[in-house]
Amino acid sequence: MTPSGAHHASGARSIAADALSGFANTGDHVSVTVLTQQDLHSAKEVGAPPHSGNLPYSSDRAFVGRGAQLATLCELFRPHEGVEQTRSQVVHGMGGIGKSTLAVHYAHRNREHYSLTWWIDADSPARIDASLAALTAYLHPQWAAGVGVKARVAWASAWLQWHPGWLLIFDNVDEPRDVEPYLGGLTGGHHLITSRRAHGWSSARAVGLDVLDDTSAADLLWELACGEPPDRRGPRYADARALATALGNLPLALHQAGAYLRQTGATLISFYNDLGLMLDEAASGIDPERTIARVWNVTLAAVEEQSDAAITLLYALAWLSPDGCPRGLLAPLCPDGRTLNKALGVLATYNLVHLTGPAVRVHRLLQITLRRTPDPAGLSLTPLPSARGRAEATLVLRHALYPEGAATPAPEATWELCLPHLLVLVSTVPDGYDDAPALPLYLGAAERLHESRLDDKALPLWEGIMRVYERTSPPDTPEVLHARHRMAGALMESGESHRALGLLEGVVADRTRLLGADHPDTVESLHDLGCCRIYEGDAQSAETVLASAAHARERALGRSHPLTLKSRGYLAVCYATQRRPHEAVSLLEQVAAESADVLGPDHLDTLEYRAYLAGSLLVTSRLDEAVRLQEAVVADCARVLGDDDPHTLSARTDLGGYYAMARRTREAIALQERSVRDHERVLGPVHPATFTSRIQLAHAYRGEGREEAAVALLEVAVADCARHLGTDHSHTLNARGKLANCLVTADRVAEAVVLGEGLVADYERVLGADHHESLEARRSLAGIYREAGRLEEAISLHEQVVAHRTRLLGANDLFTLMAETDLAFACFDAERFDDVVAIGESVTAALDGGAHLVTSYFHYVLAASYAALGNLDGAIAKSVQALADFEHIWGADHPDVLVLRRFLSDCYWAAGQEGKAVELGEQLLADSERVLGPDHPDTVQVREDLRERGV
Repeated sequence: MTPSGAHHASGARSIAADALSGFANTGDHVSVTVLTQQDLHSAKEVGAPPHSGNLPYSSDRAFVGRGAQLATLCELFRPHEGVEQTRSQVVHGMGGIGKSTLAVHYAHRNREHYSLTWWIDADSPARIDASLAALTAYLHPQWAAGVGVKARVAWASAWLQWHPGWLLIFDNVDEPRDVEPYLGGLTGGHHLITSRRAHGWSSARAVGLDVLDDTSAADLLWELACGEPPDRRGPRYADARALATALGNLPLALHQAGAYLRQTGATLISFYNDLGLMLDEAASGIDPERTIARVWNVTLAAVEEQSDAAITLLYALAWLSPDGCPRGLLAPLCPDGRTLNKALGVLATYNLVHLTGPAVRVHRLLQITLRRTPDPAGLSLTPLPSARGRAEATLVLRHALYPEGAATPAPEATWELCLPHLLVLVSTVPDGYDDAPALPLYLGAAERLHESRLDDKALPLWEGIMRVYERTSPPDTPEVLHARHRMAGALMESGESHRALGLLEGVVADRTRLLGADHPDTVESLHDLGCCRIYEGDAQSAETVLASAAHARERALGRSHPLTLKSRGYLAVCYATQRRPHEAVSLLEQVAAESADVLGPDHLDTLEYRAYLAGSLLVTSRLDEAVRLQEAVVADCARVLGDDDPHTLSARTDLGGYYAMARRTREAIALQERSVRDHERVLGPVHPATFTSRIQLAHAYRGEGREEAAVALLEVAVADCARHLGTDHSHTLNARGKLANCLVTADRVAEAVVLGEGLVADYERVLGADHHESLEARRSLAGIYREAGRLEEAISLHEQVVAHRTRLLGANDLFTLMAETDLAFACFDAERFDDVVAIGESVTAALDGGAHLVTSYFHYVLAASYAALGNLDGAIAKSVQALADFEHIWGADHPDVLVLRRFLSDCYWAAGQEGKAVELGEQLLADSERVLGPDHPDTVQVREDLRERGV
């Protein structure tokens, strides 16, 4: 508009409106609608209410994580040197990325700067015309009622020319040419465009929009689902963060999920588990046409009409890793590089993929939609395969790993590159799908992971291999037996030894029948069966099996062969858990020395035997030696394997546990905090070893009295385990047990009872009532009942555990004796001192007389029971024995040793041995002042005792 108010032509194809006494809507095909002078005059004279408009929703809709983009829009539309100019900006991104939401919030925030803000549905020329016609009906309703759509569009365009200072928002533009006439013909205001199209904008500047960052996405989902500000330190926030990640941090998906959760009351974790089924769900208040699946189907239909090659690539990408697929991997799906690049360009134009250098990234939620929607546009005349693109994904991986005409498979670097894609491929097999073409790929990758001692990572591959074999081969062919054996090993490394046990028992039986008991393959599976039984808490039968494997290997291979050493090493572990720790130490010292001679001191097997030896030293109460040896193992692992090797990380976690047992609490916490960080960085937050390191850190926090920190850490560990491994996975159940015990020490006993009771039920449902872990869960629940003051229930439950242990393992098994010791503690709390003494006689008769880390406290409780019954001689004898045990295990300055010395002093005094009582009390006072400090409550009490005794 000129300063005088007259219209002028502003471009090569523009036409001055008052030269025609009407309005010209121009574009590639000029369409002119002429208005009368009276109509043009009314367009000039009719005003609009200040700052009016038709925005589709208010600004109170949840909006996070877009502050930078909002600031960018404000800056781009800011007047230049105080002069207002016509400006056009495009916000582009994939469907559901939040383009419209950003536009709405920009408009609300800046509404006072515009005379009118008008929202235009712009996915087709007809809808653009309808929105402009609606503007006329809003401003000049009586006139609009009597004319057609074209006249109303012309009048709205004329009104916009006469009244500068407006904002037009063209939402969801599919083709840039549909809005170009308005960008060139309507001056005097701002045009804000949203589109899936990234390219083709000659008259507007483009601003790309990506998914939200992790924290913003979790905050948005929490706010939508819970209706309150996020609690980032609570365990449920971890669920929100994981679900947001699974939704790809895509705003529309977060809004869809949040509305569904808010309306139905479903949990975050349940939505996570049923993610694929939820993509089409629309809660109340959510437009069914704006669900994720339907939003993307519109774009997919447009791409399918434009490029067969693009849609072929996209559907193949649905079965590969979303985190980056090399362009070269996709080459077999196109006749030449030009076609490949052009097809990828089409996909990038619609923001369906991101091209980052040589890699192609695709949104993981889009992948789920593609895997479930083979024909989004309904263009196919014949039904398409339900797994559209999967055959092509398999083809490109086979071409990369087993190149046609090559004599050998691809190099290791190529296998590493393809592994993430193979893991996605094998984890997304549709029900009933024939996956046999991918079998060689799975086998090659799984064997390579086994050779690298990464069996836990190979578990999905072995499960996929077994699915194929179950459809194609008998169960006892050599290749199937091999796969069953390898899968069992992967299950053990993944913490699912209860699933591995049945597999291994079957493999041993089949190989013994087909190959004979002494065949190397039979003996290998026998060895692994013994290891599995150790993990399952059945050390007695494990010892028998491992002894057989060790003897068979010694006969066939020799005493110091690496395989023989492996069986002997695990046999020693059995000894350590069967109250034969000294035999374990002796055997492991031999095995470690022979391994160093045969394989070398830096071989991984040798390092592992030394770590086992440290654990056995711990069981024999040689704690200082165990710590020193484990420190050496950690240093050697770091030197030989590297700081970030999984074996180094595991050894460091174990060392932190040893520090905690030695009451070197600060060192334990520092080391375990480092271990958690390193595990999360190297192995990821969902790896089983990462969960173990978190549990160990929580234990160290408890040792320092930081109960709430321990609880918070374990709550996150439980949530992560349940989300990524499943609620019934052994790591999840184990983490819940640790959390229940931690809640007790945090004075949250009622919560601990609920958690413990549920845990017992789940263990018995998953593993059976007689399983070692089920019995441990019952034992733990009985301990929680003790803390809750429910002593009779605790005693009853402990008695059940003792009965089960005795029936399954025998009266003298270590686990049976531990169960009896727990029963004695409960009886002591219930002041059933006669029962404590009776149990004590049974347990002490079964012990070998040495100081034992687990049962040393029992002697103290037994001594206290003797004292309560008036048997002071018995109390003194047991106290002396307990004190010797404690000093041997913990050292003379341990706080528990000081408490026991005070008890013994009291017993001497009560028995009339005043001289011994005073002598011990004076020594105790000096040590308490030195160790605890002169003002510590225990020190004050010892001083008061001496004063009352006339000292």
